[in-house]
Amino acid sequence: MSVSLDLEEQSRRLLTEARTHRPQERERLENQVVEDHLVLARRLARRYRGRGVADDDLEQVARLGLLQAVRRFDVDQGPFIAFAVPTILGELRRYFRDHAWVVRPGRRIQEVQAAATRARDDLRSELAREPTTAEVAVAIGRPVTEVSEADTVSGAYAPRSLDAPTPGGDLSLAQSWGQEDPNLALAEDLATVGPAIRALDERDRHLLRLRFGEDRKQKDIGDELGISQMQVSRRLTAVLARLRDAVDDTPIAS
Repeated sequence: MSVSLDLEEQSRRLLTEARTHRPQERERLENQVVEDHLVLARRLARRYRGRGVADDDLEQVARLGLLQAVRRFDVDQGPFIAFAVPTILGELRRYFRDHAWVVRPGRRIQEVQAAATRARDDLRSELAREPTTAEVAVAIGRPVTEVSEADTVSGAYAPRSLDAPTPGGDLSLAQSWGQEDPNLALAEDLATVGPAIRALDERDRHLLRLRFGEDRKQKDIGDELGISQMQVSRRLTAVLARLRDAVDDTPIAS
């Protein structure tokens, strides 16, 4: 990112002069340097667009980083721009790390993601192209699998809405996920028949429990109850008919 030599010289002169003045005059000179580099802050903030943070908020964070760079710059350490750019980018990254997560991943993944972001910025400038995941992994000394895992959490800054349409389709994400639970109908039936079963006497409930709860054969049930298999069948038929009538008479909630 280029900055004119005149602006660099002016910034160094203003900041050198600011160190020798009282607080009020020093603040005025530092603010002038900040104003001179607002375009720089805006350009760096734009790198982080589309991650779930409003553009105005990004620019405010970048301006804060610029102000910190102005106040911490040592005129004997080299060009101001070389100090300001990493300071502003660092402030933007810290903001995302500490405030912008919608779903916060573990600390290890956050650290790898932050390191990968810094490495990509450096490699992008060095290579004049988008670096590969393998190149980023080498740059930060972490396995490719960790970098890939960290890349997947970038969506936690701004996850897609469940109401968003699916690519090439008319369904929303929510409509395209999952399926109807086949047990829902069973749950509804149980909720409906439950009161009718509780209204039966203990003798009939015991009969239902043996047949349907324990899945016993009618002959086994007859042996336990001391009645014939035919009597078991007739009693079951009568009990089920009463339950059916009770369910049919149950009013439907509106």
